[in-house]
Amino acid sequence: MKTSTQYSQYPCRDGLGDVASALRRFCLAFFALCISLTSLAWDFTSGGFYYEFTGDDEVALCRATDERGASLYHGVLVVPERVYCEGMNYRVAAIADSAMLDADVTEVQLPRSVTRIGRAAFAGCDRLGSLTLPLDLEAVPPYMMAGTDVANLAVPDGVAEIGEGAFSNCVNLHTVFLPASLTELGAGALSDCFNLFEVYCAAPWPPLVSGCDNFLAMSGIDLIVESERALGRYADHPVWGDGDRFSLWTNDDIYLNRGELPAEEMGNGFTRVGLGGNMAFRIYGPDGYPMALTAADHYYIATPEGTTDYVVAATNLIHESDNVLALAVGHTPTAIELPEAEKLEPEIWAYGGAIYVRGDRNGTWTSVYGTDGRLYYQHPTLDTFIDGLPQGRIYIVIVGNTVRKVAL
Repeated sequence: MKTSTQYSQYPCRDGLGDVASALRRFCLAFFALCISLTSLAWDFTSGGFYYEFTGDDEVALCRATDERGASLYHGVLVVPERVYCEGMNYRVAAIADSAMLDADVTEVQLPRSVTRIGRAAFAGCDRLGSLTLPLDLEAVPPYMMAGTDVANLAVPDGVAEIGEGAFSNCVNLHTVFLPASLTELGAGALSDCFNLFEVYCAAPWPPLVSGCDNFLAMSGIDLIVESERALGRYADHPVWGDGDRFSLWTNDDIYLNRGELPAEEMGNGFTRVGLGGNMAFRIYGPDGYPMALTAADHYYIATPEGTTDYVVAATNLIHESDNVLALAVGHTPTAIELPEAEKLEPEIWAYGGAIYVRGDRNGTWTSVYGTDGRLYYQHPTLDTFIDGLPQGRIYIVIVGNTVRKVAL
């Protein structure tokens, strides 16, 4: 339920805002150029991700490009919490600056182990439609996802600052969920998001808005806050209370009018859970503790050997739905009759220190394991080669239902 109020006028001049917005876009482009001209390297690769060491037992997922400077990341990426290298177990604790800058990725899911994300980590990923941020994220960095195709985004509780230009030029951004811990919105953090329709802000006091071009030339945004008392504070704020841009509401409850969530085994060790609906969801593990907060269309859960129960609850960070949904995830083999064209087995071979895969598998995944069961690579199947693997070893390659053993 929403209750409206009146507000005061936003004092910034549009001319200054235009200059600041253009300057910020120039800074982002210049930053990207500097990154592309820098010699970038990684310490090791595993499972299709590239890492650099940041501590005795921690690594950061870092930028990786081919000889033309194009990012090596693409498709759907579910970043693991831990990764193995030369017998050591490392926690994936960070995403480096520009890690996926301009990458051809469509969905990215970050684990709870990640607490730090670098500048422009996903900037320019113009096909990135869904991003799940880690539950223990410390801050949203500048230009984190500028220019992406993300439609709905939930910022986890504990984040106090959203950096300059963090969500700028996200032209399809529809709904943003901001936590109670938020105290500052950086300059232009939500600039040029002309399809922004809803902002849920659980912060009891209006966050500081830096710069004068946030929400410039934007209008018709519903701003939903946590109480009547907070509504009065936002109404008196020079930015949040601008009636030309915002309609201010309070929210009493949240309803989830869904009987179940579709869950699909992907055949790659993950089960994909369908969410969506311009809503945010908290996902609770079998121990009852929250494991994720996401407004993405899908959430990926590692498929266990048996059946494991999870709980999913809709939330807007102000209220959580009483109508929670139980979700059973497990391996339930089914016999699927494939069309004749899909029964053709892919070609898999090793040559020159790399593993080659040929044959589009229509959405299936390629996984590469060592004989000890360690996962070295996982990605939707493409006609491609997989290199950077330790040499002198035997690998098990799984493409859909096809399993091959190769030697490097």
